[in-house]
Amino acid sequence: MKDKGMMFLTKRLGFDDNQKTQAEKIFATHSTQMKKCQEEIGRFQKEIFKCMTAEKPDSTRAFQYADSVGIWRLAIQKEFFRSSIAIRQICNTDQKKKCDELMEDMMKRMNHMRGGHPDTMNQDSL
Repeated sequence: MKDKGMMFLTKRLGFDDNQKTQAEKIFATHSTQMKKCQEEIGRFQKEIFKCMTAEKPDSTRAFQYADSVGIWRLAIQKEFFRSSIAIRQICNTDQKKKCDELMEDMMKRMNHMRGGHPDTMNQDSL
């Protein structure tokens, strides 16, 4: 178990060995998907910057790239939902209550880190 988030979650939820094995698979898939999304967002943001800094700025292409960034941000939200549901499904009844509390706390923290904005827009995005 290399993922600190997974180690924290499995410890807080009190997962047994079988649950830890299942969670490792969920986190591995989640990590791969999130990395892909972040890479694509970064790639499109670089393209937006190129459009902006060109001798003759190309707003049409920049807006198309911005739409692509939005699509990948949506993919992040869907992946978060998918992996959260998968983790919750391996929990017993008591663990589900703890899981729900942890997820709610995590959402509050994420909202706070975004400056209290309820949307998914990062402060550094275009």
